[in-house]
Amino acid sequence: MTSVASNTKTDPGFLTDAFDSYASPVLRLDNNAHVTGLNAAGIDLAASLNGEPGIPLMPAMVQLAVKARSEGRAQTRLFTLPGSGQQIEFLMLPQSDGSQVMIGRDATLESNIRMALTESRTRFKDLVDVAADFAWETDENGLFSYISARGALGYQPEELLGQSPESLLIAPETAPVPLPFHADRTLRNVELWVRTQKGDAACILISAIPIPSADDQPAGARGIAIDVSEERHRQSELARLKIRERLVAYIVDALRNEVSPDGMLHAAATALGRSTSAESCIVQVREQNGPTLEFVAYGAAPDPDMVNHALDHIQRDKGLVSDHINRYHYLGISTGYGGVKNGSILLWRSDASTGWDEDERALLKAVEPQFGIVFRQITDQHELERLSRTDELTGLGNRRAFIEDLKREMQRYERNGVGGALLYMDLDNFKPINDDFGHEKGDEALTQIGQIITSSTRPYDLVCRLGGDEFAAWLEGADEKIAKSRADTFLEKLDAWRRENLGESNQFGMSIGIALFAAGQNESVDGLIARADAAMYSAKKNGKNGIVFAAASDQGNKTDGSQ
Repeated sequence: MTSVASNTKTDPGFLTDAFDSYASPVLRLDNNAHVTGLNAAGIDLAASLNGEPGIPLMPAMVQLAVKARSEGRAQTRLFTLPGSGQQIEFLMLPQSDGSQVMIGRDATLESNIRMALTESRTRFKDLVDVAADFAWETDENGLFSYISARGALGYQPEELLGQSPESLLIAPETAPVPLPFHADRTLRNVELWVRTQKGDAACILISAIPIPSADDQPAGARGIAIDVSEERHRQSELARLKIRERLVAYIVDALRNEVSPDGMLHAAATALGRSTSAESCIVQVREQNGPTLEFVAYGAAPDPDMVNHALDHIQRDKGLVSDHINRYHYLGISTGYGGVKNGSILLWRSDASTGWDEDERALLKAVEPQFGIVFRQITDQHELERLSRTDELTGLGNRRAFIEDLKREMQRYERNGVGGALLYMDLDNFKPINDDFGHEKGDEALTQIGQIITSSTRPYDLVCRLGGDEFAAWLEGADEKIAKSRADTFLEKLDAWRRENLGESNQFGMSIGIALFAAGQNESVDGLIARADAAMYSAKKNGKNGIVFAAASDQGNKTDGSQ
């Protein structure tokens, strides 16, 4: 078996000496995603990353390496090491040979502090977004130490920081005890009358909790405030607001309490549909100007053509969209994250005679940001999964993806009684291409092999680059004649490319081993691959650039030598 020749100019011994006294791990990541330690800490870590514990980290490392290589400059990213949970920030330095030197820095403490700060900010943001005009916090002296960014009661945050909350009260003697700003227990919806920055009277509802401390001494309090001045004159409006807030929290909880993307969307669509007068709720996640990634529906949706028309309408417009098709009335909104649209929420009702009320419109607006965040997480998860299953150079599936998909397909074929053929391919005389023409031509040859195989197979056949100069293709339902015809086509197209790009004298070719799979024999994926691999080796022994069929599975891994 041949392999791609190395053309590295990096001296590992020199690098090892250079980082010998460096306390954190230093690694080298080569083009085959293999990690080598360049100092003592790096050697221990490399052994873990090259094994099973490193599987969750490797896609992100490869992705960072690709970015560093494509941009031609160093990249930095934080990784959580398997097992220990240690946080290491790696500086990825691209090398001239295509490899990467990864210099680590222990950022565990820094990361924990940052996470604590992030959680603290998130806690306040959630409070404000869900049900408040402003959020606040007092210190151990009872003075304001935090006011949310948009200010409070007409004051800018800096005008209130360091001030006593009592200075805002209109009638301090009538205020409840304890005052929510000095809460020693959880307090909810405590009514206070205060004076605004303009001098007007305002009624606010305060919810507060004490800030815990290690020594049980007062450490202040934090909470949220709602201005209910107008609502005190319109109690019905206040009731509707509270209901909507509870509905938003209910829907957001439905999103957060599920783990899988599909579970999140089903739970959220169900919660949103039940919270409105809609007969059905449709949730769609999609890439920007790209395909739909996830699509779920609660209730009985109308005709798919109507749904697609409404979804297109939502994606074209900004904000809420309300319209009707025949007797159906719909209300929808596009979701986004970071200014990029990533999905849609669509409510349907069969009665188009009445419109959607303001509470339903407000509810849809309120939940859109949360849906946008979850949709971004789903699109990121799809992209990571795609990268972890794709060969970077050829765009084909990698070994992991091929074996996973082949196992699933073979189980289905066993149930349905369908056979197939596995073609195991290894390039002949590939090393001279790198030596004589350079690695770019070698990469071009590998990419061309992928295009030849893909263009000569059907969309539902499985095609992959197993690694190095090895490829495989699974042909569903193919018998010996079809498999032989496909293999001949591969060789003919490869030979035409060779003559045009490498010259008549070049011996570049491909040896192909073919193993036929017959349903009912209960053959494993490993057994099928082993038979095809052995047949491929026989093709090499028979003079290369040829085809050999493997013996049937009940005869072991021997080959019959047929061409």
